[in-house]
Amino acid sequence: MIKNEEIVEDLNDLVKINNDRIMGYEKAIEDNKDAQLDDLFRHYIVQSQKFRSQLAEHIVRIDGTAVTDATSTDVSSKIHRAWIDIKSAVTGKDRDTVLSSVEFGENAAVEAYQDAIEKDHIPAYIKEDLTSQLSDLKTAQEKVKALKGDK
Repeated sequence: MIKNEEIVEDLNDLVKINNDRIMGYEKAIEDNKDAQLDDLFRHYIVQSQKFRSQLAEHIVRIDGTAVTDATSTDVSSKIHRAWIDIKSAVTGKDRDTVLSSVEFGENAAVEAYQDAIEKDHIPAYIKEDLTSQLSDLKTAQEKVKALKGDK
């Protein structure tokens, strides 16, 4: 029998991914000089805050415990933020570099959601929300890829 702790742990992992996505986009805004990109990145920050809230609601409903701290991040996520820092420092924070860094983060988020959705112990009603969030993440991923292609 699947324990609620396993579900909560998986959902908390997605909370961490969203925390990192928020921090990654905040860093990208700092490193970017394009107002249009800043607006898009702010939109994705709000999107991840919404995702995080939905995940928190499921966690609380399942076992009543608090969601992972809003500043808690995943180890792989910390690597992503460090990667953004290094790339932007080395290349002078140009648009393509910022977009490449963001694309790397979006790929990681999509992969994390796909992994969670594939788990048998995640209830269908939660998978429904995760699938919706994944769809939005894939749209963001494609938008970033398209912008990277624009010169």
